[in-house]
Amino acid sequence: MGSRQEPQPQPHSSYKVKAKIGAIEGIDKGQQELFFAGFHLKNDNMVTDYGIMDNSFVDLYVTDGIQISVKIPSVGKIIKLNLKKSQSVADIKADIEQKGGIPRNEQILMHTGRQLEDNMMLANCGLGNGETLHLLVCPADMLRVFVIVSGGRTINLDVKCWYTVADVKLMIETFEGLPACTQVLASTESGGDVVALKDTETLQSQNIKNNDVLTLHMGRTVQFFIKTWQGKTLTMLMELSDTTNDVLKIIEERLQIKPGIYYLRYRGRVLSPGDTLLMSKIESDSTIDARLVGELKEKQKGVIGS
Repeated sequence: MGSRQEPQPQPHSSYKVKAKIGAIEGIDKGQQELFFAGFHLKNDNMVTDYGIMDNSFVDLYVTDGIQISVKIPSVGKIIKLNLKKSQSVADIKADIEQKGGIPRNEQILMHTGRQLEDNMMLANCGLGNGETLHLLVCPADMLRVFVIVSGGRTINLDVKCWYTVADVKLMIETFEGLPACTQVLASTESGGDVVALKDTETLQSQNIKNNDVLTLHMGRTVQFFIKTWQGKTLTMLMELSDTTNDVLKIIEERLQIKPGIYYLRYRGRVLSPGDTLLMSKIESDSTIDARLVGELKEKQKGVIGS
């Protein structure tokens, strides 16, 4: 008769040991650190890897520290933070501002579908080690914008991000007496393009931020585009009384090029330097081509071919 073999107990990982301690003592796994004979037990390793046998004594240290991840969907970024459970949600926001550059008053932190209030302690939020918070970026409601009006004067306006451009124009009409229907408000983009703002859209939707500077254009204005011989497109906002020469000067300033090496062509005809945009019948949102003069083109071809 063969002898009956007793099943051997399977070795546990350090993580499973922590789980059992947590079930018995109510101590979160993320707060437990296990040591044996001076060695720190890693979660993924088996206890037998450290020479732990039956009836061995393992030291348990309960820590206050946890590491969490903060996911920011709007910018596709994840930030890792080392925190203590004695810290508040406001402390997390301060760390996020320092690491991610997002102002505290624009942050909404979410955990398991609920918003965390600034005065809540992490210990009371149900946060464990390795968990993830979601950050919603909510821009501050109030903005201050500066508007450059006629004569180079600047006026300050306190507005809300959900105001439309038409609302801002009415404010300017109240302060300056300038009819809203004759106003064109514009912002300057990072590349130097001056872009007219749309009346029916909000400041937030057109990326207007706190302390931004807007320019006010009066009278008959037109926004159009310059397509260069390099394939670059410039956005222009000018008065219909401006001349082709005025346009050329702006192009030369933006592209840092010398005058006389190019000309402007609109709908099949060359624009005369002294003609106004009105005389040239430049329409809103139309495109003017900037082309190199023929002699320079031939020189460039010769250099390339040599």
